[in-house]
Amino acid sequence: MLKKSPVGWWVVIVWFARRVSGLGAMAEKTKKKVVIAGGGVIGTATAYYLAKDHGIGATVVDRCGLAAAASGRAGGFLAKDWNDRSPTEELTRVSFDLHAELGADLEGTDYRRLKCQAVAIDARGKPSNKKLEQVEWPDANRVAGHRAMGDESTIAQVHPKKLVEEFARAAAEMAGSKVVRATATGLEKRDDGSCAGLRVVSEDGQGERVIEADAVVLAMGPWTHVAGLEERKRQCDLQGWDERLPPVVGTKYHAVLLQSPEVLSTAVFFQGLGDPEVYPRPDGEVYVTGFPDPAAVVEDTPGDTEVRDDVIARLQQTIESLAPDLRGAPVNARQACHLPSAPDGVPVIGPVPRRPGAFVATGHGCWGVLLAPATGKALAELIVHGDANAVDLSPFSPDRFAKRFF
Repeated sequence: MLKKSPVGWWVVIVWFARRVSGLGAMAEKTKKKVVIAGGGVIGTATAYYLAKDHGIGATVVDRCGLAAAASGRAGGFLAKDWNDRSPTEELTRVSFDLHAELGADLEGTDYRRLKCQAVAIDARGKPSNKKLEQVEWPDANRVAGHRAMGDESTIAQVHPKKLVEEFARAAAEMAGSKVVRATATGLEKRDDGSCAGLRVVSEDGQGERVIEADAVVLAMGPWTHVAGLEERKRQCDLQGWDERLPPVVGTKYHAVLLQSPEVLSTAVFFQGLGDPEVYPRPDGEVYVTGFPDPAAVVEDTPGDTEVRDDVIARLQQTIESLAPDLRGAPVNARQACHLPSAPDGVPVIGPVPRRPGAFVATGHGCWGVLLAPATGKALAELIVHGDANAVDLSPFSPDRFAKRFF
């Protein structure tokens, strides 16, 4: 066996180092360029997992910036087992556990565990200052009965807007992801029909341009199946993108955010008086919502959702009649948003039919914040590897609408 001289060994080491470096550079060059239309919790979760798991810095496009619609106005309630025996059971359970990981990994998302109670209202009871001990804060005179809906092992919460901002910050820090203020107007297509990028109109008024990409994700909530304001006004057109996507409608919810004198830790779903829902937050803020509008095509644009004074007043009056501590509480915000849903009520996640390189993620309904981590992680895997390991995405395939609408 021949012995190599020290110089010979040095040559081998240098060659190997250059070889490894070359492979690394090649891998860097072959990383997919990904553009995400939608700066909400689904879009930014996808950007986060593209960065964390695959080292890809995506470009997130939104006309109003981050969390401008439902993701900035939702309650952030998380339940581990409420979707059991439904198409979203696995997606829900995986995502609930991912939220716990995110609560440890990300800063300032206000993630915490909660208890939850269903409380039946006694409409005949007169308001008092006596609180129901077992449920922490409702007026005892207004309660006809109550039951536990979960404890700290199955119930949690997060602040949706803060989570979106942390997703974007972490993705930028890990892989150079960026956010672009622009209106998505359509997909750029190659001669073979595959997706070549996203067409956008920037806020600077320079006209339409194309952000080139190997993969484009459409995650625009109830605006996902249409492109741009002018297309959105054509409500009868179910293919504003000229793509085979199902129509997505929005259920409008209002919310009033009150400042409690103490920090509460029990979420309550009231039964009666319009069934308001109450989610206390760790800073003492209490999120009160209810009285939804019927699901409908969303006519307003992101960031321009009308807040109706009569609904806010009804919410405030109702909760003040049920909770002694919230009577006369300062109002931090009055807001409204649209929760997106597909025709069958099941999320739409996967490749856009007959448009290689284009993907869609929408229709999560009231569970958008809960389902965002697993959706983003699985979609990132699908984009990079061609299949998803985090969860089975087959129940959410856009192909299920092919015969029904097209």
